[in-house]
Amino acid sequence: MNLLQVASKFNISQGIATGIVTTVLNAGTVLAVIGAVTVALSGGIDAILEVGWTAFIAEVKEQAAARGTAGAAAW
Repeated sequence: MNLLQVASKFNISQGIATGIVTTVLNAGTVLAVIGAVTVALSGGIDAILEVGWTAFIAEVKEQAAARGTAGAAAW
């Protein structure tokens, strides 16, 4: 699965997506887990498990570096 397909599986609002990106960029491990729970409650856990949490975090950071926080959330 391509990591770009992960976002389409989440089916989450812009606000939640922004929160996830912000958490990934600024938080430690505990908050990253809280972010993961938020995604899981939104139906995205299958997508994350399929590609792996570490790969997902790396992709979010890469998207944020290239597009900024708002751009990464939109991605």
